[in-house]
Amino acid sequence: MKVKILEDSFDSTYIIRKEHYVEFIEDAKKVAITAYTVPAFVKVELYNMIDIERDIAMVVVWKPETTVKQIKEFDKKWFLEKY
Repeated sequence: MKVKILEDSFDSTYIIRKEHYVEFIEDAKKVAITAYTVPAFVKVELYNMIDIERDIAMVVVWKPETTVKQIKEFDKKWFLEKY
């Protein structure tokens, strides 16, 4: 069953300030299966965008039932307001 859930979901990558990690995880728990850190050096795009001293890259794996509206609200907070 868990494999089916992962097959029906997708993920998004975020760059957040390190000091917002706990808040980010708490928000992600509401709409995601999981959220985890990603080493910035695994993707050239991330490496070029991130400030290693203050930022971390996070991947959010969305729950299949998460709506576009919920993702847009999450994006608004974490792309526009928090970073």
